[in-house]
Amino acid sequence: MVQSELLSSFKHEKNKRFSLLQIWNDDDQDEFLKLILTDYLNYWTGKYSLEEIKKFSNLNDFDINGIKQQFIDAFATDFQNFSLKVEGLETKKLEIKKVLESEIKVKVISIELKIASDSSLLAEEIFDFSIRKIKNLQKRNELLENEIQELREQKNEAVESLRECVNQKEVMEFDLYSKFVQILNEKKSKIRELAKSDE
Repeated sequence: MVQSELLSSFKHEKNKRFSLLQIWNDDDQDEFLKLILTDYLNYWTGKYSLEEIKKFSNLNDFDINGIKQQFIDAFATDFQNFSLKVEGLETKKLEIKKVLESEIKVKVISIELKIASDSSLLAEEIFDFSIRKIKNLQKRNELLENEIQELREQKNEAVESLRECVNQKEVMEFDLYSKFVQILNEKKSKIRELAKSDE
């Protein structure tokens, strides 16, 4: 099953902090999107089929990948180029609009979430997601640290190899210079002998 998840935190309604967990199931048209919204006191949730997402979006030319990407982008980019409206108590209405040039706003989607009577399962789902994310980041961090260590070792080997090459070059230069001086002195001596014999 192709599933993508995103947990985002944002401020809205007089700087009140919210978190939203998005769970997209590309292979399940009956539960295509699941949302869990919390203000850390209350939890609201909703499960939406692909058909419901089509109804909630305002696009005549429906493109699910476009809707999904804009929905994800809105929360991932802290609403750059998007506006967000969150309103209601028992039922939270979540509306996302794309802000175009000249402050024109086009509705991307408007979804209603119902308040949860038992928030413990929803809180557990958010914590489980957070723990999985932390574990994945720790694994990735370990892999990157190992890669950094390998690169450091390769760099040290390359520096050592370069030092050896420089030393060998200096030895070779000294050897060639010594031979050159010896040959030059022999030639000078030969020239002197020839000059003396010509006199």
